[in-house]
Amino acid sequence: MYPVRVILWTAAMAYTGFLLTGQGLRTFNRLSITEAFLGALTGFLLAIMFTLREKRRQRPAFIAHSIEQVLANCDISPEHRGSRPKLKR
Repeated sequence: MYPVRVILWTAAMAYTGFLLTGQGLRTFNRLSITEAFLGALTGFLLAIMFTLREKRRQRPAFIAHSIEQVLANCDISPEHRGSRPKLKR
């Protein structure tokens, strides 16, 4: 799945970069090659970013307990945690 993602993102963004030059196939010059290369580089980096994001979501979280469990152990009710304590005079 990961190599397919890298190939598809790279090819799609290279083609998008080529289309954004607005020159078409008849005038294939240095500008269109540069834009296609920059698009391919962007697509490759996006594919890496999405692959790392998917891997990060698959592993367990660093914090294993929910906020409700932590607050229950501290004897703090969830509805009063945002309010300030009232001072007695």
